[in-house]
Amino acid sequence: MRAPFLAVVALLLAGCGGGGSPVKLYKSENFQAGAAFSKTIPLPSSIVCRNVKRALLSQGYVIEQTPATKDSPFLDGTKNWQPEEDVAVTLHLQVTCVHEDENSSSVFATAVEEAYKLQTITGSVSAGVSIATVTLPSSSGRALMVVRRETIQDPQFYGRFYDLVQKFAEAERNSGPPPLAEEQSSGQSTTKR
Repeated sequence: MRAPFLAVVALLLAGCGGGGSPVKLYKSENFQAGAAFSKTIPLPSSIVCRNVKRALLSQGYVIEQTPATKDSPFLDGTKNWQPEEDVAVTLHLQVTCVHEDENSSSVFATAVEEAYKLQTITGSVSAGVSIATVTLPSSSGRALMVVRRETIQDPQFYGRFYDLVQKFAEAERNSGPPPLAEEQSSGQSTTKR
């Protein structure tokens, strides 16, 4: 009588702990040409790569540049939002600029969005002797926990970034570095007078 009961309990525990088979999203990865993660810009890398950094900084990204060759910098840009009191969102944009030839550069970009939510976390303390163990709650606090993390796939998002890089690069080629926002606003204010 006891053996069948233990067998049933073991099967139930195995079913609960297994959690089913994991989702294998890599099987749907297509590796197709023309994905939104890169764009070739018909300008030299000496101009384009510099303006990748300018584009990120002009939009409020905090950037880190990892060691790389002068012609192929790797930039990691981060921007933060707090859409609700207990929610925070961080966008990480990693960009590499590659020299193709004298009049062509490729920009590769990948963005990952992370959402955090303020959640209550409780800790516990366990104490016991031999077979008797007692677990008691010890403390609780609130901390930001990741609730979502996803690579952005939207071609329009990347298109807007590439367009800004190209706009800045063309402006620099034609007449030197583009003006900063404060220079543009002061120029507009003098025109109005």
